[in-house]
Amino acid sequence: MYVCVCNGLREKQVRNAVKGGADTVGRIFKAHGCKPDCAQCIGCMRDFIEEEIAPTDQLLAAE
Repeated sequence: MYVCVCNGLREKQVRNAVKGGADTVGRIFKAHGCKPDCAQCIGCMRDFIEEEIAPTDQLLAAE
């Protein structure tokens, strides 16, 4: 699924950027060498950041 149509970024690319350390939307774009255009994708990208980072944080808190 395309997350950012303007830059042709797919969900897998966004999730891989987050797994690689991109913890903000701006860093996701930077990881792919592009910038936001219409900004319709920002909410979806934030959700992916939360989904990818939150499980790790929750596991650490449980220990």
